[in-house]
Amino acid sequence: MSIIDEQMTAKRQHKRIYHIGLVDADLLCNGTRHPNLALLKIAGYLRDNGFVRKNPEIESAKVNTYELLTNESNFEMLQDLDLVYVSCVFSFTLDKPPVLLRTLLNDKELSRKVRLGGTGSYANLSIEDGFAEKREEDMHRLENDVFLNRLKNKSGTHGIDMRTQMPDYHLYDEYISIMETLKSSAKYYKDYKEYSIGFLTRGCFRRCPFCVNKLERKAMPYSNLNDFLDQERDEKGRLVRPYIYLWDDNFLASPYWEKLLDELIATGRPFQFRQGLDERLIAQNKRGEDMAKKLAHANYHGDFIFAFDNWHDRKLIEKALKIWKFHCPKKETKFYLFCGFQQNTNDDKKFQLDIAQIFMRICVLMRYGCLGYIMRHEDYKKAPISNIYVQIARWCNQPGFYRNLSFWQFCYKNQTYWEEHTLGIKHERLKSYDEFLEDLEMGYYDDKKICLPLKSVHDFLLKFHHHKRLFLSFFNLSFKQMIDSSLWESASINTQTSKL
Repeated sequence: MSIIDEQMTAKRQHKRIYHIGLVDADLLCNGTRHPNLALLKIAGYLRDNGFVRKNPEIESAKVNTYELLTNESNFEMLQDLDLVYVSCVFSFTLDKPPVLLRTLLNDKELSRKVRLGGTGSYANLSIEDGFAEKREEDMHRLENDVFLNRLKNKSGTHGIDMRTQMPDYHLYDEYISIMETLKSSAKYYKDYKEYSIGFLTRGCFRRCPFCVNKLERKAMPYSNLNDFLDQERDEKGRLVRPYIYLWDDNFLASPYWEKLLDELIATGRPFQFRQGLDERLIAQNKRGEDMAKKLAHANYHGDFIFAFDNWHDRKLIEKALKIWKFHCPKKETKFYLFCGFQQNTNDDKKFQLDIAQIFMRICVLMRYGCLGYIMRHEDYKKAPISNIYVQIARWCNQPGFYRNLSFWQFCYKNQTYWEEHTLGIKHERLKSYDEFLEDLEMGYYDDKKICLPLKSVHDFLLKFHHHKRLFLSFFNLSFKQMIDSSLWESASINTQTSKL
């Protein structure tokens, strides 16, 4: 028995009152737009066992409580807690942990109370460094937790069942009520307030080396929809959370995709797969066209999101796009574009190829009228000119820029915007890169600051000057000029795809 368990046993002999802290580590580190599902489920489990979410009106000395800890939590408050569950999704959060988290992890007395878990605690480990063992431990950490195993789940047995546990969707309420007064957008916290959240399936067969599912072999059933579908209604009878979003790793890889999709559709609620769907399966699965039809006619919320992570998948992606766009020509379609993985300061060739393949994938997407969304692995920071990734993401991830400006125009427009609003210099038009070089050689920028986006693209073209024309052709890609609806507007989709 650990020291903390001995302390809790002794404490329980006098009174059965516990105070539990819940920490969303990523929320402490600049914040996220979505709640932590593991914490929502722990909170729901405590709630189901009679614990009360702490608030100023609760006399916590007399009731079991749980609370979300934030950056405003003080040291004295932490000392009053019996246990603290910390969930971390992103590994970069632990690289430079925020003050509250550092206090919890480094203080000798407090650290005994801490239970740390989540993908962020092991995602960057290699297989040689024990990734498999750490993942297996983390996936079952809460079910094996000594304290949680003292409580009962809805089936009447002891211990939390993360598959079936209904989340406490109100965990973040107090935090949101404060933060909404500081945020300019009323929709910033909509993920916390308007969605039922869960996994219908877990796992994937692709085994991508950058993914936490890199050792998995299939997509397996996980929760039932009713396990996390919130039915709460307001005073007017309207659903408080009218939308659904799913964290499934590769939903279409499940043999039960159609049954589960029918269940989602039957709710009548708009839904979305936040981690994206595997577009390649529309081309690879013998029922791929049925997948496309059913998805295209569903009450889908927001953009359809797929993934185009590797250039070598381009033939499958294009084959799938011909099917998909034929059945879904009007609804916005977006693709995650993974990049920056295993970059190295001294590997110019790998860096150059990675940037080239970003734009080669964007070229394919533009032709089919699709949006891109850059997803940077944190290794991008090790690249020779890492800021080029930042600028590509700033351009690509904002549809207004992506649709109306080439990447070069976006970078140059950053300069003209700065000059106009700082120096009062107005520009009639956006110049080409060669015209920019002429201005540079003529001394135009000698007394002016060159903004970071423009500097990054210029530094990149200087570094890889032997391929300058190639990269300029990439940087000048225009969505409006590239889009070609004839690629999917065929009366015979089967004839079209059979030729690939």
